[in-house]
Amino acid sequence: MPYGPRDTSSLVMLTGWDATALQNYRLADGTNYAAIVAQINAALGGLNADLASDPLWSTLISFTDQPEVEYRVGGTGGMQRHTEYGRPDAQRSATEGHMLPLLKWDRALGWTWDYLQDARIGQIQADIAMAVQDIRDTWRKQILTRLLQRGDDSGAINGLGTSGYSPGFATAAASTDVDFVPPTWGGTSFTSAHEHYVGISGGAFTVAALQDVRAELREHGHQPPFDVLIGVNDEVAVRALTGFVPVAQQLVTYGTSVSLANFGMEADEINGSYYIGMIEDCRIRVVPGIPQYYGFGYKTYGLNNPRNPVRVRVGKGQMAPQFVAMTDPRAGNATTPIQYLMVYGQFGVGVGDRTNGTPRYVNNTTWADGTAA
Repeated sequence: MPYGPRDTSSLVMLTGWDATALQNYRLADGTNYAAIVAQINAALGGLNADLASDPLWSTLISFTDQPEVEYRVGGTGGMQRHTEYGRPDAQRSATEGHMLPLLKWDRALGWTWDYLQDARIGQIQADIAMAVQDIRDTWRKQILTRLLQRGDDSGAINGLGTSGYSPGFATAAASTDVDFVPPTWGGTSFTSAHEHYVGISGGAFTVAALQDVRAELREHGHQPPFDVLIGVNDEVAVRALTGFVPVAQQLVTYGTSVSLANFGMEADEINGSYYIGMIEDCRIRVVPGIPQYYGFGYKTYGLNNPRNPVRVRVGKGQMAPQFVAMTDPRAGNATTPIQYLMVYGQFGVGVGDRTNGTPRYVNNTTWADGTAA
């Protein structure tokens, strides 16, 4: 593992490898194979830490190694007046539940024996960097796909067994095999027809659309401020809305009469996302990969908090994602120790709190799932 209780020798030296033998192998520029493995593990260690603490994803998700989620549904029974001899009726909560997927992912670093005889370390490092970026892209796409998909995931091919379902957020019973009646809150009761996937005509985000996001979350007890994720192609339209208050931009000095949102600056993060401002109690964050006309509103409860909307399942015994370098067990015997090297990890993306997420599609009154890039 690239981090954890084991020492680094167990991460660098794969099964059957000998440190002395590795030193005997050299690339054309003199770099030994042990140094390459060390660079791969350092890159994956940094990646694993980034995925667990990313300023965007960590506000959306929490981690678990458990395969299931169980949650309260329906109304409340209420209190009774106390009497001297009467005993109150026992009451219990109704619950529902669903499965969380767990998928295996790998990425080969394919170097032939002939190539490794004459390779340059710069090319090897470029291959490592590309593999790390591929993991980041897969992570981003899997999370965004779940945010913008109304239907359930199901079946063994999705890591859910033969009859398990992994649904999205609150939606009408006709759109899911796991009917969901949100718990009563603030005197408002709900039914299994309650819908959080909303299609709106017009082809652009409006103030009314963002007001509706706020109302949808508040009626379930989530309180502002909220976050709304939009794509790059919708940024200009949202900035032009009446009541939009921008965040400060770096390298700009503002006068005392300029109104600015006070939750940070407009700055790119590791994942390429950035806040642009505030409107209707919603902090607007632009996220590469979200298609045009789509948005997702939610309440964050802090870094990797279980009340966040998305639940990411990781390997058994793990507390966060762990991608590791290893020899491909399907490859047979290699001539050189790193000829069949690959990166490997397990994770699956599901929903934790089905009330804490409300997607929007502003180009049609009929909802259509968004395709994350």
